Amino acid sequence: MKQYDVAIIGAGPAGLTAGIYTARYGLKTIIIDKGLPGGTAMWAGHIKNYPGFEEISGLELMMKFKEQAEKCGAEIIESAVSSIKDLGKEKEIAIQGDTLKVRAVIVAVGAKSKWLKVPGEKEFLNKGVHFCATCDGPMYQGKNVAIIGHDSRAADEALYLAEVAGKVTMISSKSALTADAAKQKLIADKKIDVLVDTNVVSFKGTQFLEEINLKDGKGKASVLKATGAFIYVGSEPNTELVDVKKDAEGRIMITQAMETNVKGIFAAGDCIKKELAQIATCVGEGAIAAHSAARLLQSTSE
Repeated sequence: MKQYDVAIIGAGPAGLTAGIYTARYGLKTIIIDKGLPGGTAMWAGHIKNYPGFEEISGLELMMKFKEQAEKCGAEIIESAVSSIKDLGKEKEIAIQGDTLKVRAVIVAVGAKSKWLKVPGEKEFLNKGVHFCATCDGPMYQGKNVAIIGHDSRAADEALYLAEVAGKVTMISSKSALTADAAKQKLIADKKIDVLVDTNVVSFKGTQFLEEINLKDGKGKASVLKATGAFIYVGSEPNTELVDVKKDAEGRIMITQAMETNVKGIFAAGDCIKKELAQIATCVGEGAIAAHSAARLLQSTSE
């Protein structure tokens, strides 16, 4: 059974940042992820809002995070975590073929965006289909784009795209938008088209997205010409493996210090309840979680 000071579950922006900090604090650190380091940030084709880089791909930025974490001394492994047991001053983490004993855990498992599950969606990922308008929207200056969703987040992204893209169309499967009234007024003021009671049937194109096939509630088919589509039909936090306090959506409830209700277990990134899901916010949360974990371990060692 291997022992570490800190185990970080998830190697996205929050987890890798936490690993940089805990390793620099001199704590024996392991970062565990069931896939490649980077998390969903890897999907971003063009990031133009991360400080220090006018433009960088998600892949390139996350590889920089990974390399820095390793240079600081964090160990990164690819493995699935099946359980986290609270043993009081220690935690036991079950991974594939092994068990780890650690003094603190930082949960940074992120959240997965919900897919529409229609033809062409994955084929055109980063070739017209995206999940982050603030990341990839600027590449569609003057072009026709669609926002697929109905809530306040979808409305926010539509309003953002109205400033950078050409024609913006919102597509909602609901009979009306659920965004608040103020945002709906802004949508009307910006002359954003809104299609309600309408579902996406498929995405079409050659090398890149060219059109979106639609069908309304009465079965009438139509085609929307668009080179960009941004999907906001919700996300699902990957928090099933940890037994801590969560909200109704499964997002982990934390204090300002990124503490959960279980001593020694911290959380950061898109798996927590928060206002804004961005790489920059995840970085800050990872740093705070690492600082809080280091402070706890120092106090229990004295």
